[in-house]
Amino acid sequence: MELTQEEFLHRLRITPRELEEWVDHELIAPLPGAGDVFSESAIEEGELIRKFSSLGYSLQEIQKIKRSVGLPVKDEKGRYFSRSDFLTIGELADRSGINVRTIKFWEEKGLVAPHRRTEGGFRLYKPGDVVLLSFIKDLQAFNYTLAEIGTILGLAGPDLGMTDADLGGMTLPDLEKAGAALDYLVERMREGRDASARVETIFTRRLRAVSRAIRTRKRQ
Repeated sequence: MELTQEEFLHRLRITPRELEEWVDHELIAPLPGAGDVFSESAIEEGELIRKFSSLGYSLQEIQKIKRSVGLPVKDEKGRYFSRSDFLTIGELADRSGINVRTIKFWEEKGLVAPHRRTEGGFRLYKPGDVVLLSFIKDLQAFNYTLAEIGTILGLAGPDLGMTDADLGGMTLPDLEKAGAALDYLVERMREGRDASARVETIFTRRLRAVSRAIRTRKRQ
């Protein structure tokens, strides 16, 4: 949701002069290329700035806190945590190159989930989710359906195999079943890689021939 400057000022109960000072100190900023339009998530930042100001912090001091560790925010259970440890859905979209609508759709399908939510209900993701989204996109390139990708993510394990802590709680039959499935996936990836290399060789050979023809024509 986007807010006009007037709506933003009204929600935070601050004056235009106060907002101007916040912007000058780089504590808050309108949406890029949108003029005087602010994101809904900026409301929470504004409330934190007001709270710090009420505690006697100057804008310069708040600026230093934000630059060094980030302003703390409350989650849905009222616990404070460092905002700098997480990504908003917009930041996740920017870093992964996958738009917000797609991320939300994948979330509906159970492929990705926010690590936590702020008190205002905004999604916050782990930086590692950038890799997860790229992995899902790569699997789509192999024509896997979202349902199949959900199964594959389960096989890949927590943090895409970066930890094996979950294996200790699995029975031997389950481990053997997972091993067989992963062996099949690895073999399929190898076949795909080999096929891709063969196709690439043909395309590259043809591209070189076309490039030579272009150079010859230009010299005539």
